[in-house]
Amino acid sequence: MTDARKPVKDPLAITPNWGQQQDDQTTTAPLIGLQNVLETSCLRQGISRNQLLSDVLRDLDHRRLIPLLAILPRGWRMAPAQLPERLRGFATLLEEGLLSPLLLGALADDLQHLSAPPDGQQPNAVERWRQESIAIEADQEVALPNNLKSCRSLASHQSQPSTTSALDKRNHAERALLKERLGALGSELIWRNEGLAMIQNASSQRMNKILAQVLNRLAANRLPEPWNHSEQFVFEDVTSGSSLIAKMVQQGWQCVGKIRSSVASFGLGASQQLANGSWRQIPLAVPYRTGIENDQNEEILALLTHCSFEMELKSLAGEIILLQYCQGIEGVNGWFALNDLHRPWQNDRHNGTVAYPGESFTEQRLCEAMEFTELMAAVHNMEASSHQLRIGGYGALGYCIDSTALLEQALNGYVNMFPLTLGGLWRERLRRSLDELLEKGFLINCSVADRYRWALESLPQDLCIQGSARKGAKQRLRNSQPTHSPFELVRELNGESCL
Repeated sequence: MTDARKPVKDPLAITPNWGQQQDDQTTTAPLIGLQNVLETSCLRQGISRNQLLSDVLRDLDHRRLIPLLAILPRGWRMAPAQLPERLRGFATLLEEGLLSPLLLGALADDLQHLSAPPDGQQPNAVERWRQESIAIEADQEVALPNNLKSCRSLASHQSQPSTTSALDKRNHAERALLKERLGALGSELIWRNEGLAMIQNASSQRMNKILAQVLNRLAANRLPEPWNHSEQFVFEDVTSGSSLIAKMVQQGWQCVGKIRSSVASFGLGASQQLANGSWRQIPLAVPYRTGIENDQNEEILALLTHCSFEMELKSLAGEIILLQYCQGIEGVNGWFALNDLHRPWQNDRHNGTVAYPGESFTEQRLCEAMEFTELMAAVHNMEASSHQLRIGGYGALGYCIDSTALLEQALNGYVNMFPLTLGGLWRERLRRSLDELLEKGFLINCSVADRYRWALESLPQDLCIQGSARKGAKQRLRNSQPTHSPFELVRELNGESCL
């Protein structure tokens, strides 16, 4: 009998059918499975798994080790003794199994009690959200512009020669270290994606970053005292994000918002160099147990997704600005630049590897969505700041999946996201923060506040799925999956036999 406690398949196995469509772009980005690369590494180098993992540990900083612990196949997980002390407990939990919604919920809640308090010198969530400056380069912070023309000028700005020289030196040093690591590992496995380009050029990426913070600062205009103690920020003669979108539409911009879901590698990439100097890409993802059984009474495995509310702004001249709203690992709930590396197997917006469940939001509906994002960001950031939550409340106040689902539930009255782990305790605290904001004079339409409150109460929870809740959870799981993917697991989930 198969042990129901332990998954036996390779969750990151690649289907042999990938590459049959032109949009798969396997000429640009040929793929190879992680398990294959790890096994080949040991065979080529003639070393033990423990030694290979020690090499990997030296190659990665501790922050990037956290998703790696969940990504590595069973049998390749790092033994606790090889890890920094603060990560050993997490490694022990994952040593023989996979993440689950219940474990994600527990980790999110306990993170606020077990980790060290936030550094008082660092800005809190509200301060990050409402700041009126932005770091265009690592060592260059400037005031937010007041109009689109100034944004374009700032986005196209080139660093001073001295700064460029310093960056060149740093990049050269990184590549030298990369070469050294290639030689050390023998199999040419590195933990980043080489040979791929960004979806947009550097100027467009900076424009995305600038406008994301403009939207955050405009949203913060709604804050009452004592959280808002400065003059209102004005951009293009408006003082809110919804007004800005309405004005851009009047000026001929095509503005579209969509609920977005894609298989996530949490910023971690991997690739392998061949003898001819070309690169094969290694698709990464975080597998997890869903807590749902299929028709064969086996627990369904899936890959964690990154979810957000994506917004594309396109001018008459063809300029494109890409943004996303979610609860971010950066320590703030709000808007972020959608600056993706072009990974055709993971985040291509046109080939099916990104799922867009539900209808698009345009014109008045998009302005309505903006109202909700501004309210939600204020509530989440105030709760995180008032109670000094770690990482701006990330996890406890919901992961990116939960914040996207809350928005979708408030706007549409239903949700397509899975898994949802926002706990009852934190929902109550968010509701109290909402009431406090409204009592203090937060500027928002009453219907928006009421529907957000209802979304907090009615949003499903996937920590323990049973009975009649299973059917809805299965459908949400399927709806949040890409329609096209190289991962065999995703293709199985899209098939009728699995669910």
